[in-house]
Amino acid sequence: MATQGIFFGQQPPTGLVIAQTVGITASMFLLGTKASLSLVAIPAAMQAPAPLAAQQWFTIFTRGMKMGPPLAIASALATGYLAYTQDRSSISAKLNLAATLLLPSIIPFTLAFLAPTNNKLLAKKDELASASLEDKAIEANVAEGENVHALMDRWATLNLARCVLVGAGALCTILGALSKKDIVGFREIGLASGANRMG
Repeated sequence: MATQGIFFGQQPPTGLVIAQTVGITASMFLLGTKASLSLVAIPAAMQAPAPLAAQQWFTIFTRGMKMGPPLAIASALATGYLAYTQDRSSISAKLNLAATLLLPSIIPFTLAFLAPTNNKLLAKKDELASASLEDKAIEANVAEGENVHALMDRWATLNLARCVLVGAGALCTILGALSKKDIVGFREIGLASGANRMG
């Protein structure tokens, strides 16, 4: 069979290519956005005084809520389609099935583990909405671990745990796609020597 591309032994169906593209792109974008919240956005917001930090967390939270679930669902639908259309015993189908389960699992994970911290931070945002940014002792009497900055730190740590789920799902989508590709075989490459080089 003639090689139709450097990495393909045969042309894959268009639906398969689209599903793989959506699965990989959406899951990797989800991983990047979730990780950047804990590694970039929250550390920056924690430098602000408590009332402003709570407001900044709320912005991070609401924007993340608009992006996270749709990306998780889109990538899970794509990998679910791949798992359904592939040979059930293939490694690719098993990896895509794993991705289909892992990627949307961030939604129940959020409800089970992040929701209590979310609720406390939402209450802090409302409680400190009219507080002065100059008041350094605004949370002086708050229990240890329950002030805005400690709650934000806890939220960032739990969010990184979500990133592990997304990262595992994204890795499964990539490995599932790669397991279907045929790298050009060495048998198709010939080396000529001496006078044979000239054809």
